[in-house]
Amino acid sequence: MFKKILLHLLFLIIVTNCDYSPVYLNGENSKLNINIINFDGDNEINEIIVKEINQIANNNYSKKIDVKINTNFVKTILAKNAEGTPTDFELKATSNFKITRSDKEQNFTIEEKFNYKKMTNNYEQSNYEKAIKMNIASSITRKLILRLTIAE
Repeated sequence: MFKKILLHLLFLIIVTNCDYSPVYLNGENSKLNINIINFDGDNEINEIIVKEINQIANNNYSKKIDVKINTNFVKTILAKNAEGTPTDFELKATSNFKITRSDKEQNFTIEEKFNYKKMTNNYEQSNYEKAIKMNIASSITRKLILRLTIAE
């Protein structure tokens, strides 16, 4: 009995002393000074991308990266039932980035897709689509930051 209590107490002490903090907390550890010059296309996705980039950008870093974003978002019907009512959908976001660093210019595209089935409640489906759109935008941002970090 005493060993169990001692073991639990030791485990609790070890776990609570773990000092976890995100890698890119407020741009402190980031070596990316990202400046969004222009963004076109889907405003919702672009706003999420810009917000997340601004959270990790380190404006004190000397090497500046200029970014232009053009995002396209499409909802496509994949399947219909016998009555002709859509049952399966695909949400697809394509973001084209133009990256300019000192004297280099680079263009690349990041594309994200998500397939889902139609829900019975239109309100729930609308909220689900918004959540998917936000997740797609966050995924695009993570891939952009990874690409910029690797190229650094």
